[in-house]
Amino acid sequence: MGLAIDRASAEAVAALGDAGVPSILLKGPSFDALLYDRGEPRAYGDIDLLVPAAETELAGGVLTGLGYRLRSEREPETVVEHATVWVRAADGMTVDLHRTLNGVPATAADPWEVLAADTERMQVGGSSIEVLSKPGRALHVAIHAALPGETKRKPLIDLARALERLPAETWEAAALLADRLHAREPFATGLGRLPQGAQLAERLGLAPEGSVNAALLADSAPYSAWTVDRLSNARGIRAKLRIALPRLFPKPEFMRVWYPVARRGAGGLAVAYAQRLGWLVVTTPRAVRAWRRARRRAGETC
Repeated sequence: MGLAIDRASAEAVAALGDAGVPSILLKGPSFDALLYDRGEPRAYGDIDLLVPAAETELAGGVLTGLGYRLRSEREPETVVEHATVWVRAADGMTVDLHRTLNGVPATAADPWEVLAADTERMQVGGSSIEVLSKPGRALHVAIHAALPGETKRKPLIDLARALERLPAETWEAAALLADRLHAREPFATGLGRLPQGAQLAERLGLAPEGSVNAALLADSAPYSAWTVDRLSNARGIRAKLRIALPRLFPKPEFMRVWYPVARRGAGGLAVAYAQRLGWLVVTTPRAVRAWRRARRRAGETC
């Protein structure tokens, strides 16, 4: 499967380049080359490409030309809005088209300008493809380990290998990138998932920021707690509705994927929305409790 994914990666990168869209391959073979020896590849099942935010619409058109279709089935409560997902039915290939790295906050810093300023090239699928620099990949490994739901085995194995293999100067450069991306919190939190990483964070001077976001990361809070925090910070009813409505009433195509009953016509779709509201009634109190704990840890008042 890895070879097929590599060939599809090279195909997508070439097509994007022909359309004038630059791209950087994330994770996958770029993590393999950094963290694993020959004969012990890190399994990966999709293609992750970073493109400039201004080029995402054009990039989506290129992927459409390659037979991919935009997928809307990602659960709003379990993803950060960092990428769109494209699937090709003919061979089951999936492309995550990134505007930024998952976990990097939305700030004035342009992730593309920061990360594309220093990249490397490697052979993937028979083509020379641009990947993040070693410090960029070190940063990505740590942030990946920080994400809620990402404290599973593979991200922590990646982090452990990175901590063993990468020299101090690579981590120092990664810390500088984190500063430029305003991503010190997820970087420090990810390192702190392992004892040796926590020691490195201390040596790098990555003291806890004391923010709600840092506390949510440290607690591995559910994603819905971030939704609660976004709602609390949104100014005005319109801003709050823009956050809440897609989670209360996702698009019908989303419902048909996640709720099988929704595939049974209009009546089934209505039942699915009722089920979703019931799920929100059950899960929202837990999210609010996690958010309140994070605020207390950050020294804020609810």
